[in-house]
Amino acid sequence: MTAKLNSRSAHSLRAGRALLLFPPQWSCQNPHYAMRGIAGHLRSKGIETTLRDLNVEFYDHVLTPEYLEIARDRLAVLDAYVGGQAVLAERLGLTSRQMLIDLQRQAAYTRWLANNSGVLHEIPKRILDAKETFRDPRRFYNPDLLLEAFTIVDSALELISLLFHPAQLSLNYFEQPDCPLMVDRLIEYVNDQANNLFYEFFAAQLPTLLATNPHYIGISINAFSQVLPGLTLAYLLKRAVPAGCHVGIGGNFFERLTAVLAQKPVFFRAFAHSLMCTEGEQSVYMLVEALAAGTDLAEVPNLLYLSSDESAVLRSPERPVPLMDEIGIQDLAGLPLDKYLTPELVLTVQASKGCYWAKCTFCDSYVGVTPDTKSLDRLVNELRYLRQTYGIRHFQFIDEAISPARLRQMAQRFLNEELDIRWFCNGRLESRFTPDLMELLYSAGLRMILWGFETGSPRILRLIRKGVAFDRRLDILRNAASAGIWNFAYIFFGFPTETWEEAMATIASICQNTDIIHSYGRSVFTLGKHAPLFNQREELGLIEVCKDTEELSTNLSYRNTKGMTDEELTKAMRLCTRRCAAAYGNSLWFFLRYREFIHLYVARFGHKKVASYQSRQIAEVPSEQYF
Repeated sequence: MTAKLNSRSAHSLRAGRALLLFPPQWSCQNPHYAMRGIAGHLRSKGIETTLRDLNVEFYDHVLTPEYLEIARDRLAVLDAYVGGQAVLAERLGLTSRQMLIDLQRQAAYTRWLANNSGVLHEIPKRILDAKETFRDPRRFYNPDLLLEAFTIVDSALELISLLFHPAQLSLNYFEQPDCPLMVDRLIEYVNDQANNLFYEFFAAQLPTLLATNPHYIGISINAFSQVLPGLTLAYLLKRAVPAGCHVGIGGNFFERLTAVLAQKPVFFRAFAHSLMCTEGEQSVYMLVEALAAGTDLAEVPNLLYLSSDESAVLRSPERPVPLMDEIGIQDLAGLPLDKYLTPELVLTVQASKGCYWAKCTFCDSYVGVTPDTKSLDRLVNELRYLRQTYGIRHFQFIDEAISPARLRQMAQRFLNEELDIRWFCNGRLESRFTPDLMELLYSAGLRMILWGFETGSPRILRLIRKGVAFDRRLDILRNAASAGIWNFAYIFFGFPTETWEEAMATIASICQNTDIIHSYGRSVFTLGKHAPLFNQREELGLIEVCKDTEELSTNLSYRNTKGMTDEELTKAMRLCTRRCAAAYGNSLWFFLRYREFIHLYVARFGHKKVASYQSRQIAEVPSEQYF
């Protein structure tokens, strides 16, 4: 069976039109790479392409006096009346699920109000000034003003979250704890206007989205935090688009779930006409052309789509993706660059795809990625174009890891071309990062490296198969610090069989080396469905039970054969935050929170000044979710 596309008028066949959407929730400091990359390629092929960053538009909408006043007043009404309504409903035997939700919401609001009643009416008055602080370089680079702005924005998002409790929304996080990632529950959620934080906003956007009269609407979903809002948007659009307009989902998240979704026609009936199975630039281009010409979807590669009778999911033939040098340069035209909460954009770029090591047992970043390396000519042209066209000087290389040899080539070329950029990247702690290389990288604009430090345990590092010398890691960090480079260390807890003593060793590694580990980011280990560890679990003897409890989650539930209990893991995470806070003091980087912000401060003031600055304004560490 094949799905035949609806025919269109002769006028619409002249050229394809695409609308690319990026939904909440994601960082609103900078536009996401996926949207810019696909737009650049489509435009290079002559496709009329409209970009809408609904993530930054959403934050700009809710962080306003009008929205916050409405949220505050609705919570006040809820607080005043829900208790009495619940008593009456119970007497009449009419207690409902919504009543129980409202009671929990009222209780959460009461707890919040006990500590925040003094700022409740101040938040709407101060929110515009707080947003402007993020965007105005004179205010942003004043730490006291920036920390005050963070406080106001945090309180505003807490207030908004309470209106949809148990939803939790912050500048870098969204979670809906009562909605597991199961297709039937997701369909319920997107229809639940009273409890869906995003429904009202998306519904209001539909007229302007459809006004572009696109052949194709692409929705990019790249993380857990985007799944519920992204599918809400997809659901509403799929029911609002005219015949012949195609709603497609792409992005790294669902690429990992194509085997599951191939068996779920109900997902496509609810949310999308198709799903991209791999990197989308070329396939989206071919899909837009097919839609404009009225040809079969079967001719578009790397696609899941519904059969004509909607009873089965079909898969088009696989085809290799183009080389990086063959893809159009990313394009920001049409994005609201003045709305991002930053004084200077820090754009993400890719010099390569895949990881040159690619052996870590915990990593599944390779899923849906075809390894490739961009030529230095193409990379330099892209950086120069973004520098000259948009005035962007700051970049983050989002390559999984760039080898020391490749970094040396890049740095020398950047210097030869006089690009005058500032940038940061990921790195592996291997011995080829010599002092002379660090000096060269700094001179070429490198200001921060995000290192995979992972653990303070030699045993765990061997199980991870990181492939670096445990005892040499501090020497490499010292080389970088001596060159003026800021060292950011990724660590995690809860790797299968990790003991309490090994977790404490990780904490000690950070606390005892704050002079060369300038900041860190800690997380809890999660077992990805495609991680090598899953396939090696019996060989390594680490995991006793493994369950797939959520069909649309990219992770698995498991139980260790030995090691810390869940309670001990939680305790270790909290202890890490407390001990590291004591070791670093009220260090500025704690409150900058975001890697892009740390980079901007380091690029402006130098790593020594940022590391030594102690905040006098705030005496407690921010929420643990930032570490």
